[in-house]
Amino acid sequence: MCNYCFSRDKKDATKFTLEKNRKIARYFGLNQQKCTNEEYELAKEKCIYPVKEMLIKDQAGQEVWNLKAFDFFEEDSVPDTINASLWLNGKSNYLAGVFEVVKDAIYQVRGFDISNLTIIRSEHGWIVQDVMSSIETSRAALELLEKALKEPVIDKITAVIISHSHGDHFGGIKGVVTPEQVGAASEGKIPIYVPAGFDEECVKENIFAGTAMSRRASYQFGFDLVPGAKGVISTGLGLASPNGNSSFITPTDYIDHNQKVEIDGIQIEFQITPGTEAPAEMNNYYVNYRALWMAENCCGTLHNTYPIRGAQLRDASAWTDYILEAMEEFADRSDVIFQSHNWPHFNTPEKPNMVREYLLNNAAIYKHIHDQTLLFANQGYTAKEIAQKVKIPKVLEKNWYTRPYYGSVPINSRAVYTKYLGFFNGNPNDVDPLTEVEQAKLFVEYAGPKEKIIENAVKDFKNGEYKKAAFAAAQVVYADPSYEDAKLLCADAFEQLGYVAESSIWRNAYLQGAQELRNGIAAKPKKIKKGNDMAKCMSEELLLKYIGILLQNDQAEKEDFKFQLNIVEEGFSNTETRKYKGKDVPVKKKFIVHLYGGVLLTYPVKEDQEEKYATISKNDLFLWSAKQLKETDIDTNAFEFIDKLQSYLVNLAETADFNLIEPSI
Repeated sequence: MCNYCFSRDKKDATKFTLEKNRKIARYFGLNQQKCTNEEYELAKEKCIYPVKEMLIKDQAGQEVWNLKAFDFFEEDSVPDTINASLWLNGKSNYLAGVFEVVKDAIYQVRGFDISNLTIIRSEHGWIVQDVMSSIETSRAALELLEKALKEPVIDKITAVIISHSHGDHFGGIKGVVTPEQVGAASEGKIPIYVPAGFDEECVKENIFAGTAMSRRASYQFGFDLVPGAKGVISTGLGLASPNGNSSFITPTDYIDHNQKVEIDGIQIEFQITPGTEAPAEMNNYYVNYRALWMAENCCGTLHNTYPIRGAQLRDASAWTDYILEAMEEFADRSDVIFQSHNWPHFNTPEKPNMVREYLLNNAAIYKHIHDQTLLFANQGYTAKEIAQKVKIPKVLEKNWYTRPYYGSVPINSRAVYTKYLGFFNGNPNDVDPLTEVEQAKLFVEYAGPKEKIIENAVKDFKNGEYKKAAFAAAQVVYADPSYEDAKLLCADAFEQLGYVAESSIWRNAYLQGAQELRNGIAAKPKKIKKGNDMAKCMSEELLLKYIGILLQNDQAEKEDFKFQLNIVEEGFSNTETRKYKGKDVPVKKKFIVHLYGGVLLTYPVKEDQEEKYATISKNDLFLWSAKQLKETDIDTNAFEFIDKLQSYLVNLAETADFNLIEPSI
């Protein structure tokens, strides 16, 4: 066999990696021994209560957040195993504490979570803008604000605004308010404002595709990696996702068009931006404070038109248009622009038009990627070819806040291609393609034996051709997962690719893949522990759709039965009732449930079908989706159908840790 040391140990940067990182630093004018740039200097500004050590634990005593794990950022010099540009992004995100956005009016807590928690002073207290990922981090952020401001915050919350439908913006809601506190302001309660479509998009992402997305997120965010020079540096948007408990409370107010709203004496102009960074998203302009909140449509990084954890493709053209709309509507009325991640940008005497420039540069980069991708597509290039051809213009390239710390130009370009043209590249070979395993086995059969492939891949690795080495070794892994040398070489190649990556996502994915190839999938809880809050808050329609997703078609394909499902709810305003647990309860909704050919079809009832029926509550429907519904829980003459349906449902938790870098079968 070739002369190569196959081992499970983490490796140092090779001479090729060292030179590539030095070359990148030279290109951007970064001193690797005392590294700084204008974004890092900006991130340090206006900190009124700095924090160097913050250990947050949950009720069980488990560690949720430990800022000290990232104290390697106290060093000035950039380690050999980190791209200098990404190092500065991580170092900027490491700056933690309470920061003043507008004097005596708007404050942010940064460095406790991947996202920020923001408070805006209102007439009688505070509006909270986005609530972080977990109950534990949001509560710790509010407590820190009280220490910094030396005034009540927790008991003075007058409203909550959640900018969009991603978990790191709503998951901490129960650390901010309780369900009992939430309601209409006219009733003395705390309203929660969200963009229209918020609930459904939360469900689609966190429940419908939640298991797959959570697993893939471990690669995007490096869940199993240790912070450090050979591990997690940043997520681009913040240091890392916390361990902790996510929560959900059904909002009270849905913003469905651009409008002006007064919340406890504060004038807010909402700008709806659907299909941008999230399917349901909105920006806000705080009139009283000349402050523009850009949600996650602009951050201190190029964002994703497609994140590798999986998500609906985002519309780069619409994203551009909404940023330009915000620029024309709000820029000249704003002194500061801020958002749910990273740090604000201010108009200053030196840069009096910073807010407008910030928006202009963000709009331009998404438009450039969009337009160039379609130009090349119309010239016959494939998505992968276009990803290599799209280059950022010099005027945009050295804006630090649009560098690819989170999103990246190649992946964004492929996303634009797919949004317009789909995943098919036009080649008939991909009309009915071989699976990844079939391709790998064919590759090994034609190019092998596998020992020869690995020997050639080692030569590529030693010459600094890490992408080639990783590709060849990965084919052998897919063809024969028991071949350890292939795994170890692929891991080494991934590792070096991670060390030079400017994108945190690329770095995390490469290093997470390397770790799993060396040590297998880590058996431990997910970073964010999602409870049943969202499932219990789902509409009846969405719960029935989810039950259909869980159905094993191959086991149920011979079935053909249907019944009427009556959903009842105590206190619901309806004169029509059904017997439920011995008393008449108002009917909220009625559906026909039809299992046909292994497919669960559900639709509203037009005329009652009383032959077979089931009368249940919303909670019963949730129990049904969890395979826990008993005959005693409901009023039915069709329990045999419900029981049979339950028997066909999958428990996704049993397969949640599926392979990503090795065959799942």
